[in-house]
Amino acid sequence: MSLSEEDLRKYAAAWNAHDIERVMTYFTDDATYEDVALGLVNTGKPQIREFARSMFDATPDINFEVVSLIVAGDRIASEWVMTGTQTGPSMTGLPSTGKPFSIRGASVGELAGDKIKRNSDYWNLASLLQQLGILPAV
Repeated sequence: MSLSEEDLRKYAAAWNAHDIERVMTYFTDDATYEDVALGLVNTGKPQIREFARSMFDATPDINFEVVSLIVAGDRIASEWVMTGTQTGPSMTGLPSTGKPFSIRGASVGELAGDKIKRNSDYWNLASLLQQLGILPAV
């Protein structure tokens, strides 16, 4: 059994509901969640859980709009738009700015049966920093 596009939309809905425990049900126990823009690699459910918690703490209104999804065998890919307002300090030490942002990104991953074994997120950190007023717009 493999995850379907409908399952992946439910996974995104769990992120949007900020339901960490429901998000965790989609991962294998030894899954890897990589945030390429931040240079973070989280291995195993405890680290992934802490990563999610820190995202929700820094951006309590964070939301992911799924633009497209692909499931092909044991590979998955999605394009999304992440929006929110950064009101808390981030896990990477960024100060709280209180400013909203909207960032396009993509995720690619591997499945092990009906669970996510690896997820790698790609998005533009410079765009986020510009929207938060930390970097000047070019």
